[in-house]
Amino acid sequence: MIKRNSRTLTVRKLRPFIKGITAGIITAAVLAIVSAVIFVIAGAPDGTDEILGYITIGGACFVCGVFMGAGKGKNGFLWGAVGGGILFVLCCAGAVITGSLCGAAFVGKLIICVLCGCIGGIIGVNKFSERA
Repeated sequence: MIKRNSRTLTVRKLRPFIKGITAGIITAAVLAIVSAVIFVIAGAPDGTDEILGYITIGGACFVCGVFMGAGKGKNGFLWGAVGGGILFVLCCAGAVITGSLCGAAFVGKLIICVLCGCIGGIIGVNKFSERA
């Protein structure tokens, strides 16, 4: 008799990715709304929108890294970097769709995404992972 793999095993392995990406997208949306409100109310000067954009994407990658690191329970640096990279790709896809891709900010956003994702992954593994 051939033993078949259960689908729940696949879903269990993908759960940290799904939770991390979802949490990152929700965090990015909330931070973008808060940034827009701050920008409109404060009447911020030129250049503030770029800073708020970096803070938004950095916070989203950090949260994604925390969820992925905590879900995997080990290698938080790697899984945080993967989460940050995935959110960076999603951010670039959105920029390509809207036609606002800027080559000058490409490397900066990549560094911010991966760095914040790594930090979040390390914190997620150390603080929230289940210890046996």
